[in-house]
Amino acid sequence: MYRAVRHIITTIAVVFAGAYTLSAQELRIGAEFTTLFDNTEYAAMDNISSATLFSSRLTPKLGVAWSERNTLMFGVDMVQDFGHDSKFLSDANVQLYYAYKAPRVKVFAGIFPRSEMRGVHSGLFYDPTYLYYNNRIGGVLARYEDDKFYDSYVEFAMDYTGMRDFDTREAFAITSSGHWNITAVYIGYDFYMGHYAKDYNPETRDGVVDNLLITPYLGYKFSANKHYRPIDFDLRVTYMQSLQRDRINENVWQSPCGGELYVNVEWCNISLSNRLLLGGESLLTYYSRYGAEVYHSVPLYRTNKGIYDAITLSYKRGFFSDTVVVAAGITAEYEGTGWGTRQWIELCVDLDYGISLNRKQRYIE
Repeated sequence: MYRAVRHIITTIAVVFAGAYTLSAQELRIGAEFTTLFDNTEYAAMDNISSATLFSSRLTPKLGVAWSERNTLMFGVDMVQDFGHDSKFLSDANVQLYYAYKAPRVKVFAGIFPRSEMRGVHSGLFYDPTYLYYNNRIGGVLARYEDDKFYDSYVEFAMDYTGMRDFDTREAFAITSSGHWNITAVYIGYDFYMGHYAKDYNPETRDGVVDNLLITPYLGYKFSANKHYRPIDFDLRVTYMQSLQRDRINENVWQSPCGGELYVNVEWCNISLSNRLLLGGESLLTYYSRYGAEVYHSVPLYRTNKGIYDAITLSYKRGFFSDTVVVAAGITAEYEGTGWGTRQWIELCVDLDYGISLNRKQRYIE
C-alpha cells in the first residue's frame, strides 16, 4: 500500500510539473461517483447462472487545461463491492490521459474513461456488468463529429486489455463506429475486432481467438406531441455479421449472422423498448470454451435457438443541472429455452470544476 501511495504522489507531482512548463491556464478538479445494483434471474433458462452486482465506484480526478483545447488528467478508480469486507477496496486503478477537444475533433491517449466513447454500446459487444468493472480504455480514441450535420460522427478506438505474462500473452480490441443523421432517418455501423492469445496448454487447448463483429444499421426517429409533452419513437433495424476463428483448435473461420429489430418509445423520462434478435447460429461461437475471457457481451446473445428477445421498461432523469443522474429499469428476456429478468438501479454523480491559473513565468523558480 505504501509503494502504491508513493507512486500516486509521484505521478501527481509529474503532472503538475508538466502543467507549469506548458503555461497552464486552468486547474481541473472533479469526481465521478456511481452506485449500481444489477440483478439477473435466469433460473428458467438453460446453461446460464443468475448473479447480483451491488457496488460503488468513486473516481476523484485532477489535472490541467491549457490553450483552450488541451487537457492532462490524473484520476484513481476506487471500487468497493458491497459485502466484500475482506479488503479496504475491492479494486483500485489509475486513470492518466491526455485529451484534445476541438469543436469537431476529439483525441484521447492514455488510460481514460470509457464514457468518452460515443459508439459500440450494443449488448452484442458489451454487457452492463463488464462496462461497470471495465470503465476505462487503455490506448487511444479519435473521433470526428459534425454538430451542424445533425450531430453525426466517425470514431476509432484501440483498447489494450492484456499484456504478455504467464497467463495471457496479449488481448486487445479495435473498434470503430459511424453515425449519420439524415433528418429523421439515420444510418450507421459499429465494428469490433477482438484478439485473444493465450500460451498454449495441451490439456485445455487454449490458444488464439480472433473475433470480428460488424453491425450496420438503419433507423428512423420521430416525435409526436401530446399535451405539450412529446412522445419520442425510435425504430432501428441492424444486420449482425461475425467472423470468428480459434487458431489452435478448428482453425476455420465461423460466420454466424443475424438481424435485430429495436423499437423504443419514450415519454416523460420513461422508456419502453423491445429488442428482437433472429438468427440461426450462436453469434458467440466459442463462448462455451472461453466465456467472458473472449466475449464481453450480454451472454444471452450466444443462444443457438434462433431468437433472443428483450423487453425493457426504464426510467432515467438528471437533477441539479444533470450533475446527478438516476436510472432504473427491468428487462424481461427470452433466449429460446425460458424467460428471465434483469433489474437495475443506478445513481451517477459527475462533478467538474475549473480554477483559473495565471502564470507568466515558464518555469518554477
